[in-house]
Amino acid sequence: MNFLFSRPNGYPYITKTVATRMERLMSMTSIKKKATPHIFRHTHISMLTEAGVDLPTIMKRVGHEDVATTMKVYTHVTEKMKKNAPVQVSNLHENILQKVFS
Repeated sequence: MNFLFSRPNGYPYITKTVATRMERLMSMTSIKKKATPHIFRHTHISMLTEAGVDLPTIMKRVGHEDVATTMKVYTHVTEKMKKNAPVQVSNLHENILQKVFS
């Protein structure tokens, strides 16, 4: 059923179960920041954005109807995206020029 944390039959774990396990695992690390399972939603959307997945697909996947919600809250410009932008533009222009002169 496309849940991040699910049983072998596809049904999701109870949210509290995931949160409790996550708290226990976090206590075994040196990480001091409070983290909840909701952070995986932000991470997932950021990763989809980095991968170049289009906004309507992301919105459908996470159940958003309002573009502003997705754009304002979730799609952060990551360092990886900033770093790759010049390369992507260069590749695009190079491909266009190759087609023109071919």
